[in-house]
Amino acid sequence: MNTEIRAAAAADTARPSGRPRLHWIDTVRIALTILVLAHHCAVTYGNIPVWFYNEPPHDPSASALDILVVINQSYFMGLFFLISGYFVPASLDRKGPAAFARDRLIRLGLPLLAFVILVRPLATLWSWRTNHADVPYPLYYVTSIDPGPTWFLEVLLVFSLIYAGYRALTSRAVRKPEGDGKLRWIVAAGTVVGLIVIMGILMAVWRQFVPDGTYWPIVGLPTPSFLPQYALMFAAGVLAARRRWLERMPGSLAFVGAGLAVLAAIFLGPVLMSADPVASSIAGGVAMAVLGVGLSLVVLVIFRRFAPGTGPIRQFLSANAFAVYVIHPVVLVALALLLQGLVAPAIVKFAVLLILSIPACWLLAALLRRIPAVRKII
Repeated sequence: MNTEIRAAAAADTARPSGRPRLHWIDTVRIALTILVLAHHCAVTYGNIPVWFYNEPPHDPSASALDILVVINQSYFMGLFFLISGYFVPASLDRKGPAAFARDRLIRLGLPLLAFVILVRPLATLWSWRTNHADVPYPLYYVTSIDPGPTWFLEVLLVFSLIYAGYRALTSRAVRKPEGDGKLRWIVAAGTVVGLIVIMGILMAVWRQFVPDGTYWPIVGLPTPSFLPQYALMFAAGVLAARRRWLERMPGSLAFVGAGLAVLAAIFLGPVLMSADPVASSIAGGVAMAVLGVGLSLVVLVIFRRFAPGTGPIRQFLSANAFAVYVIHPVVLVALALLLQGLVAPAIVKFAVLLILSIPACWLLAALLRRIPAVRKII
């Protein structure tokens, strides 16, 4: 995965310019990629039928899967955007706006196109045969087309090109990364609170017009109600890069993030269930801002503290994580079909599917990346 998720293929290296490689961020990306697999395994057997293959649940354990999906959604894609943004300035500094934009079109655009043309037809074949066989497959495919989980690459590409355009227009001199010691706690905490406040306001207003559960067809964005979170987390990553905030932030921010997340769940959770759509959308927007930033801080600090190094296994997982992100729908659907005959609670089938899908996805990704043309892109 050598770039953002490598997964976001956006920064050529997981390090700010002139600094040692940040192996712990590679490990965060690996963990987030596994979480993507878990997320889609959960929707396969849960009560939220938004995947290429779903089995209607028949037991209460599916509710636990729904909770997992909601918690994941509150922060994990925002964290992907934060990490991606963190490496964009250094990449653009090295290449210049024009070369950077071309690189992103290749590294993000080609995998996106490959998913739509090659992966998605395989992932949707079962759904067509069981639910839409009366319609010719080409017509079904065209009328239902979207980028699936590679919407992330689509949105990241847009964000990256906007930043490249900004840099090209402003023609600002390149600033080297600053600072070596820890950030002052009051500065770091104040910045985090400021980010949450701005994000909470924007999310609350945005959700009045784009409520939770909205889907944008063709563009394929499954969670447009989170778009302000994604944009602000990417921007926060870009701004944090110059002063190396992810490396220098105090570890105690994890407790701040965890505490805010708990308070948001306690005080805003009941309002989310309100019959008043305005109150519910405001509470949801604020809660997703608090959880998005708070839980991201917890994850970053934990991995920085406890997973600073690397090794052959982590290098293998890191190198292939982006490819896993692109191809995993086909693997999950194929394995879920093989597990159709397994009679078990939803949460058990989820666990079996996840345990099987992790090695299967990484092995298939490694095989595909033996093809030189594939390896150059993902």
